[in-house]
Amino acid sequence: MKSKTKFSHDSLLDRQATQELLITLANAINKGELAFQESEGELVLTPQQLLQVSLRASDEGDKQEVEVKIKWRTKEKALSDTPPRIKTKAGKR
Repeated sequence: MKSKTKFSHDSLLDRQATQELLITLANAINKGELAFQESEGELVLTPQQLLQVSLRASDEGDKQEVEVKIKWRTKEKALSDTPPRIKTKAGKR
């Protein structure tokens, strides 16, 4: 099975099936490995100890939505150890 870099799936599920999906996702995060499979390949993600979580909810009358986004870095981001150069116009502060 070839390795993938992106996975996408849309479905219409009842509340029970949605709850089971979220529990499966939570258990996979807890174990440190999420494996998404489909006929064209597999995508395996390895959540780190610290995760950036964004949660949004909206009610637009006939449409309600909850969005959960979870991100993490697999490698530390390189940060500069020098301050940025900032130009100012002469005589102005």
